[in-house]
Amino acid sequence: MIRNAVTCDREDCLALCLEPREPENARFGEMIVEAGWVVRPAAAVLPGYPAAPDVLAHLCPACAAGRGPVLERGECPACAGKTEDLESGSTCHYCRKVVPHLADKWC
Repeated sequence: MIRNAVTCDREDCLALCLEPREPENARFGEMIVEAGWVVRPAAAVLPGYPAAPDVLAHLCPACAAGRGPVLERGECPACAGKTEDLESGSTCHYCRKVVPHLADKWC
């Protein structure tokens, strides 16, 4: 199966978002925007990039919020960054997305 993927265009950022294996109702482009990815003309996002309105750049949620680049890959569903298990859930070091723990794990 061929799946779509998006990577962050910021230099040295390892962020990645893969299209889910199971098709969802929303298109992949809509899904990444909901996850916090920024899609804009490259000249507006990347300093020094030639102005080409048809060329799009992608910034991961961490870089878009000023907390990137993602330097270590992990289990974050939004940016594939390294996560840490906290009481509130699995929390990404970079984009700060929290995935709640299953109820039975913390009982």
